[in-house]
Amino acid sequence: MLTSYSVARYESRAFPSIGISGIDIHKADSPVRAEMGGLAVLVGLAAASVLYLGLNYSMDGPAVLFAAASATIVLTGLVGVADDMVQLSQKFKPFLIVAASTPLILYLFGRASIYIPLLGDVHLGLLYPLVAVPLAITTSANFSNLLAGFNGLEAGCAAISLGTMSSLSAFTGHPTVAALGLILVFAYVGFLGMNWYPAKIFPGDTGTLMAGAGLAAMGLASGLEFQAVVLSIPAAMDFALKMINRRPFKQRHLFGNTKVRPDGTLDPAPYPALVHAFMKVSPIKERDLVLSVLAMQGLFAASAIIITLIFG
Repeated sequence: MLTSYSVARYESRAFPSIGISGIDIHKADSPVRAEMGGLAVLVGLAAASVLYLGLNYSMDGPAVLFAAASATIVLTGLVGVADDMVQLSQKFKPFLIVAASTPLILYLFGRASIYIPLLGDVHLGLLYPLVAVPLAITTSANFSNLLAGFNGLEAGCAAISLGTMSSLSAFTGHPTVAALGLILVFAYVGFLGMNWYPAKIFPGDTGTLMAGAGLAAMGLASGLEFQAVVLSIPAAMDFALKMINRRPFKQRHLFGNTKVRPDGTLDPAPYPALVHAFMKVSPIKERDLVLSVLAMQGLFAASAIIITLIFG
């Protein structure tokens, strides 16, 4: 937590001076803030993972699983760094995330089924490691990348989802995955200290891609894939709404951004999105919007917990 907070604080001061910055479009005075803040989360995760593996050095299954899952998340974070720096093509980026999932694919190569409540174990054979694992990492990473853009939203959702998965992993007998989740939660909470309203730094694709990849990696590593899907529903809803548009990845270029009214409430851009639905229900300010979405994420976290308690 201290590492990610300290790195984020440094970035918030240093990055704008070297052009790694963006405009906070949801503030009336449009302040310039540091971008690529997810690098602080990446540094925190990498440092804590090295420390954990050093203190628990062995070649047994749990240590290798931790290393494989952590490596997948770190590599996905590096894809995010590249995207923040040079804006990777939307068609090319998923292939890089698939490549980043290779460590987890190799570790889970012997697994062949997924557990779904009420249905039981669904046998997938080689489709599990070769299709389900990379598809889950890539899809979850990109879902998290879309539900973004407001102070504290991405890091807050990540902390709730990853904290829930960490607790469920511990409850179901996967302490190694729980430890990885705890490291991620502390990293995102530390970053949230600089990203909460009014934010001094934005997570960028580095932070959002890692959050989604972390959620999927933990679900796969602990065999709690269904619970990870439940926790992904808010981001999936946002993705589905945006896909209604004929050019789902060009809405902001075509329709512009959300506007800030004189009273501080938000006026949504004219394209479907989950956050726009909240804005249309009643006048709402940025901080309250973020709290509302985090409350929704909390409801799905509670649902994942109840599903685990009932079905195991």
